[in-house]
Amino acid sequence: MTENRGKQAIHFSVPSMNAQVSPARRAHTNSYYAASRNDDSERAGLQGTVKADVCIVGGGFTGLSAGIHLARAGYKVVLLEANRIGWGASGRNGGQAIIGYNSGIGALESRFGLDAAKNYLSMALEGCDIIRQHIEEFQISCDFKPGHVGLATDQKQLHAMEKERQVWARCGRDDLELIPDRPGVQDLVASSNYVGGFFDPNSAHLHPLNLALGEARALESLGGVIHEHSPVTKVDVHQKPVVHTEEGRVNADYVLLAGNAYLGNLIPSIEAKLIPVSSFVIATEPLGEERAAALLKKDYGYTDWRYVLDYYRLSADKRLLFGGKSYYGGAQPANFAEAMRQDMLKVFPQLSDVKIDYAWGGNFAITYSRMPDVGRLRDSNVFYAHGYSGHGVTTTHIVGRLLSEMLAGNAERFDYFSRIRQVPFPGGKYLKVPAVVMGSWYYRLRDMLGASRK
Repeated sequence: MTENRGKQAIHFSVPSMNAQVSPARRAHTNSYYAASRNDDSERAGLQGTVKADVCIVGGGFTGLSAGIHLARAGYKVVLLEANRIGWGASGRNGGQAIIGYNSGIGALESRFGLDAAKNYLSMALEGCDIIRQHIEEFQISCDFKPGHVGLATDQKQLHAMEKERQVWARCGRDDLELIPDRPGVQDLVASSNYVGGFFDPNSAHLHPLNLALGEARALESLGGVIHEHSPVTKVDVHQKPVVHTEEGRVNADYVLLAGNAYLGNLIPSIEAKLIPVSSFVIATEPLGEERAAALLKKDYGYTDWRYVLDYYRLSADKRLLFGGKSYYGGAQPANFAEAMRQDMLKVFPQLSDVKIDYAWGGNFAITYSRMPDVGRLRDSNVFYAHGYSGHGVTTTHIVGRLLSEMLAGNAERFDYFSRIRQVPFPGGKYLKVPAVVMGSWYYRLRDMLGASRK
C-alpha cells in the first residue's frame, strides 16, 4: 500500500501475519528478507507413512540446528514444516544474533550462582559460534557481520550495563566494552537519543531467512528429509510416538517439538506456558554507501535497553532495518507501518525524506521466566524447546545441539535449561494474554519514567 504525504511517498508492504490462505500453502511473509532470499526451493508435503529415528516439528532455527547435529551423528531425521522453511520468527526477526538471554546473565548469577551463570554464558556464546561454523562449513551466504552495540537511553540503563559487564568479567569474559558517555555513542550512531552503551564483539547481525534456508540445505546434504506444507494435526505421545499430518504420518523413536509461537494448541500443556508476542520491522529504500555510513558509522547491530525497545541495523544493500513495538497475543495493528516509521524518526529525524519499501511483522514466544522452555513430556519420547523470549537467533542454535546431545545420552547441558521451572501464565487459555497486557503497562510506564530494565 502507498501513502502520500505532500511530496513524500512512503511505500508499505503490509502482509497479515495470519494471512487467510490454506494453512498448508502459506508463502513467506512479504518482507525484505523474502524479497532478497537466495534460495526459493520448495519441498513437497508429507504423503503416506514414513519412519524416522527423530521427527522434528518446526522448520525454524531450533529444528534446523537439532536436525543438523542429529543427522551428523547418524540419526535418520525427518523435519515437518507447516509452511516454508523459516516462515516464522526465524525468517522474520530483526537479524540480531545477540549473546545472552532476556533476563540477563546477572539475573542468572543471582538465581543460580556464579558457576551456573558461567555455563549459561558459555552456551550462549557457543550458539553464535555454531552459526559461524554452519556458515563456513556449508558455505551459507547470509550477510554475517560481527559486532553488537547496546544503547542506554538514560543513566540507569548505563549503570545496569556496567553491572552486566562486571558479571561477564566474573564469568571469565572481559571483552564487553562500556561506552561511558553520549559522545562515545555518537561516534557510532548519528542520534542524540543515547547517553552511553556497550560494545559486544561476540554478537553479530545477519540475514536470518538466508541463514535458515542455508541450514535446510545443510540438513539435506547430511541425509535429513524436509517436508514443507505439512502442518501437524496430532502427536501420539508415548514411548514410540507418531506424528500425524493431514496426508501422512511419521513413526519415530523420538519427536522434537520446535514450533515456538506457531505451535498453537497442538500440546495444551506447552501452549499454557507460552504467550505469542508480535514485533515489527520496516526496511527503508537503499540509503547509499555515504548516507548509510553517516547514519551508522560502524556496521554493527544496535539495540536499546528499554522494555519496549528499538533495534536496527544496515542490510547488505544499505537499507536501514528498524524494528520494535510489541503486542502480547500476537496482534497486528492496522497502522503498524506508519507507527514504526514514526519510531524510526524519533531516533533518526534526518530520515524524514526516506521511503519505506517493506514493513512486516511476526510472532515470537515468551515464557513467564523469560528463559527458554526446554524439556520432555512425561513418560514419553517427545521433547520440546520454545519460548526464547526475544533472544532466539543464537539460543536456538545451542539448544538444537543440546537436544542432540541429550538423545545421544549426554543430558548434562540439556538439564541446565530443563531444570528451570516453567509455570503456566496466570489466567488460563482465555485470560492469560489480558493479564500479561496489564503487566506490560507497568513496564511501559517504567520506560516513560526512565527506570532500568535490569
